[in-house]
Amino acid sequence: MSSKTQNSTLIGMALMALILLTRSSHFGTSFLLPDATIAALFLTGMLMQKVRWLAIAIAVAFAVDFYALGFAGVADYCMSLGYWGLIPTYAMVWGAGRYIAKQEQPFNLSIFIPAALIATSLAFVLSNAFWYAFSDKVSGLTIAEFSARVAQYFTPYLGYTAFYLGVAWIAQAAFQKLANHQSKIA
Repeated sequence: MSSKTQNSTLIGMALMALILLTRSSHFGTSFLLPDATIAALFLTGMLMQKVRWLAIAIAVAFAVDFYALGFAGVADYCMSLGYWGLIPTYAMVWGAGRYIAKQEQPFNLSIFIPAALIATSLAFVLSNAFWYAFSDKVSGLTIAEFSARVAQYFTPYLGYTAFYLGVAWIAQAAFQKLANHQSKIA
């Protein structure tokens, strides 16, 4: 296995571990970190070369959800046909990461921040639109009522994703600086 392939695999595994470690709590608790799935998918799109990583990320996220429902006693309130709307939602986030990875400097803040903001915002809208359209739990609400109820979750959804992406950006910058320093020494 080449060094580049090995590094890519390690990065992919770290991103999947991030989903595993955070998926069980959307907004965190005193014991659990907030969900990093959107950030992990965006970074997977940026950093991984193969579409299979998207499939792996979705499988990991769904496995955590089904474990939580089947063994951890989590309520099934969000489970409906709308849940399957997460597949295109996650694919869109991954695709946004993939798109900016093709830019000359994808971690340039003038590219990274708007792409992350747009992808995260669209993910929020898409996932909620699928749930509204295909869930019997909210069928009695108008679009305006539903939107008013879920709007309160947008800020933490965006904020926690921004936090994880900020940490990733700082880590990338530090690794880049270290690599530049080492190449000057060699």
